[in-house]
Amino acid sequence: MQVILASKSPRRLQLLQAAGLAVEVRPAHANEALLPGEDARTSVLRLAEVKAATIANPQYPVIAADTLVSLNDNPMGQPADMSEARKMLRSLAGSSHQVHTGVCVRFGNRLLIDCACTHVHFFDLQDEEIETYLDHNEVLDKAGAYEIQGGAASFVRSVDGPLDNVIGLPVRLTLSMLKQVTAQ
Repeated sequence: MQVILASKSPRRLQLLQAAGLAVEVRPAHANEALLPGEDARTSVLRLAEVKAATIANPQYPVIAADTLVSLNDNPMGQPADMSEARKMLRSLAGSSHQVHTGVCVRFGNRLLIDCACTHVHFFDLQDEEIETYLDHNEVLDKAGAYEIQGGAASFVRSVDGPLDNVIGLPVRLTLSMLKQVTAQ
């Protein structure tokens, strides 16, 4: 099936292609700033819908998503710089946090929005481990400043929920939504 991905995320593209979809990438340009008082779940649902709406008159179903990390109900997006990335990783060390991904699938006048949440438990981390990770990994485009399928895999004690959600797109949920939206 042909779909449009309203994202420039190479991880989302790979996940959809691995699921057998033909994907046209059309990155959405949306202001991703959190609204005052907005929690992670509410934010990712809102932003996924906004991103899907940026694709005008699509011929194929549109898939849009947004991912945020949340620690103690405090949302963490992508770090602005390495200092913020360091601070994020230090705060996640030795703790459990949630990864929320909002997904919006739109086709014609049909639209579905849903959210997946995965609980991730990090080991305690030494400053040296964090610095080594920051020196050898691109973190500024990652929610919470880490990539679970990359160098941060060694930080993870356990994962409760869909791993692909932490990577950037809950594939089973997305495919279910796609099936519903395209059913006639």
